[in-house]
Amino acid sequence: MSTKGSASAEDSVEYRSQREEAPKGCWGKFVKIVKDNLFMLLILLGVAVGFGLGFGLRAATDSPIAVQWVELVGKLYINVLDLTILPLIASNLIIVIARINPKEQGITSIITLSFIIGMNIFAAAIGTVTAVIINPGKGVTKSNVTESGDPALRPSTSDVFADLVLNIFPDNIIGMCIQQTKTSYSYVEGTNNSEVQRIVGTTGSKDLIGILMVSIAFGLAAKGAGKKGKPFLEFFESLCEVTLKLVRAFLLLTPVGVCFMIAGAIMGVEDLATTFSNVGMFVVTVTVGIAVLFIFILLIHFLTTFSNPFRFLPRTLKAWFISFATTSPIVSLPEMFEGCDEYGIRKEISRFVCPIATTMKSDGPAVFISCSCMFVAQMELSTVPPTTVVVIWLLTSVSVLAIPHVPSASILIAITILNSADVLTTSVVYLYAVDWLLDRFRAGVSTIATMYGAAILQGFADKRARKAQYDDVYVVEDDASTTEI
Repeated sequence: MSTKGSASAEDSVEYRSQREEAPKGCWGKFVKIVKDNLFMLLILLGVAVGFGLGFGLRAATDSPIAVQWVELVGKLYINVLDLTILPLIASNLIIVIARINPKEQGITSIITLSFIIGMNIFAAAIGTVTAVIINPGKGVTKSNVTESGDPALRPSTSDVFADLVLNIFPDNIIGMCIQQTKTSYSYVEGTNNSEVQRIVGTTGSKDLIGILMVSIAFGLAAKGAGKKGKPFLEFFESLCEVTLKLVRAFLLLTPVGVCFMIAGAIMGVEDLATTFSNVGMFVVTVTVGIAVLFIFILLIHFLTTFSNPFRFLPRTLKAWFISFATTSPIVSLPEMFEGCDEYGIRKEISRFVCPIATTMKSDGPAVFISCSCMFVAQMELSTVPPTTVVVIWLLTSVSVLAIPHVPSASILIAITILNSADVLTTSVVYLYAVDWLLDRFRAGVSTIATMYGAAILQGFADKRARKAQYDDVYVVEDDASTTEI
């Protein structure tokens, strides 16, 4: 009796404490909602203040020094987050690859690669078709436009893919963390610019696709080493936990970093009114394409998992905000992991899919690149031939796999595609004027698509598990009936 009495007393105390903690009335519910979503609300506040600060300082001064110091705060925020991305990607991939079941690994890899390639192809098609329908290049007046760079010194499509292959197989583990292979051209000295030489050099940015491949290779090797590979994996587990601690601390700076990044971007545009009057329809075209891509992602999730896609959407908002603010889906990886964990996606799936898809899947950039190429083609040609439209779509679908992680990389790929399609690139300068804004849109949708890719893969895994369980039950019942006979 005493035991029952003490248990009931403890239950009543716990019940009373839960009632006391429960929100009372509308005000209590409001406070709870604010507490649960405080981080996102602070980011929204940072965005609003950033726009206000940018327009205010723009009206007050046009000093480049002011722009430099406003942008500096945002750059510092990006730097501290970028500092943690490399160990986070490498440690997670090595751990997941080493512990995944070989059969599961094969199926997971096939589905992931199919998702990445399929999204790239479909996104390029969306951008191309949207640009054909809206026709954003029609009626745009070309004024004060000069050739962007020397055409003779531009890398070809072949060079872009050769760089991709070289970056997949780096020759230096330390070097791949700080540089990647990039082909360039220069005039031979003493030839009066009549001879051009091809130079396979490096550029100062991380070779992310090489880091992915090396991490996968080390994960497979650690799995093959068995017990001897255990200390190796324990080190990377520890590295992952320590890195996540740092990332969570740095993410507290997000509202401030977002504020100054947006303010600096607005202050850096020379003439906002003229810019949007010239390329306003292009911005609308890309935005519509990204919206269609977003709807397609939700539809694919529904058709493959037969579950409500909007249930997962709130879990993607934190990662979306960070990608939108920083223009880099890679930086939002910790928030992707957290959102997937909260939704119940297995860690071995999210830690495998998110890093690979974030690096190789470029559906947001594919929409932008195909729209950009069509926009420039519509400005340069009176009528864009159907063959040119198809060439732009096909080259975009393939080229987005080779996007280097450097500033304005999507525009560089667009220039390469236009050269391959025999379209003049003098009007490409218009793209730089709005790249600061559209880069945020395409980074955000790429992040959401990556997280939904993990959710889709989880749905496939659940279906296989249910099917295996059903087959086991069927076999057991069949054996029982045979024995009874």
